Amino acid sequence: MRDDTSSSFELSRRGVLGGLVTMGAASAAAGAGTVALFSDEETSANNTVQAGTLDLTVNGSGSNAVIDVSNVVPEGSGSDSTTLRNAGTLPGYLTFGIKGFRTPENGVNDPESDADDEGDSFGQNSGGSHTGELAQNLELRVKLVVDGNDEYLIGHQPVNGDDGYVLASAITLGSYDLGNLQLSSGQSVEFVTDYRVYNAGNEIQSDSVEIEAAFALTQEAGQVTLPQTQTVSADAVGHQDDDYDAGIEFDYTNSLGQEATINDIHVQPADTDLILLSDQRGGTNYDEFSYNSDVHVETPSGDNDGWVDGDGDKFDVPGWVDLGSDGWNDSADQEAVLSAGSTATVNLYAFRNQSGNKEDMTGKQVRVTLDVTLADGTETFVPLVMTPV
Repeated sequence: MRDDTSSSFELSRRGVLGGLVTMGAASAAAGAGTVALFSDEETSANNTVQAGTLDLTVNGSGSNAVIDVSNVVPEGSGSDSTTLRNAGTLPGYLTFGIKGFRTPENGVNDPESDADDEGDSFGQNSGGSHTGELAQNLELRVKLVVDGNDEYLIGHQPVNGDDGYVLASAITLGSYDLGNLQLSSGQSVEFVTDYRVYNAGNEIQSDSVEIEAAFALTQEAGQVTLPQTQTVSADAVGHQDDDYDAGIEFDYTNSLGQEATINDIHVQPADTDLILLSDQRGGTNYDEFSYNSDVHVETPSGDNDGWVDGDGDKFDVPGWVDLGSDGWNDSADQEAVLSAGSTATVNLYAFRNQSGNKEDMTGKQVRVTLDVTLADGTETFVPLVMTPV
């Protein structure tokens, strides 16, 4: 199955080589996430009609299920399983998607600070919620086991020496195609996660990976897709010195009903040859669309612009760009604040291939997910998809 709604799995590094994986799944029970075409109970003249139910449970309950795995070490591996069950009286279609994920640095201790691959080397309080290195060293396979058959959601079945793992940093955000998987009343499936940590050193100490997924059980196939990804228009843009347009520009309107702070932006090109986002210019002379920054969020008057500039450095894609903490001890980063109903213009510049060269982004699909904190303190993810013209 291809990689294309609530549950979370978390792998944390505690101590020198200690670790913790937490995986949870929120149920989609009636009145708490289940989408149905009728109410629970109806009445007609002198008769009572009891409607059927759709009730998705996780490990036998409607509450979050948590799976903890401790003492994960480099080169270590493991597997955990969660049971999803249709506890209702009607058959229902299962949907699944990745809403977003975080890669917290969780501070930097002395051994971590000295590691060659550590990007945040300025002490215990450095780094942000998406600057940890563990996602580049954590591999996953995720599958559903349906009637004894493995249906892979992330990664693939081992074949011809390929064990099917994929890096956590490369997981596709958005909905996944389950092929109209229907669960009959009382039917259960297993949601299985295989994981391993490889090629890691001190740079991953205290780092964590938190992946937020979502499930739903619906009455009809295609009735709802979670998370609901918004398609937006985008333009391929380039600096005046470019031979072609290696950046993209798009508008985002805050329809969340209150002021929103855009903390982080996840960038995921469909073209896997694109691995970098970097202007390689540095400085803060914001001219025209490029602003001499890798990511810039231009907001209307009265709101706060957001930007991040790696000072000639780069950001790996797919991956997160933390607007508030880019790993450097400078002022070239700022979170964007957007009032309710306002529209911001976002620029990502420039996309580069494995050779470090800029590529024309015209017609190349990109998924962009915003990690947003609302004025009331709620954190939410906003998944967007675009094909620049």
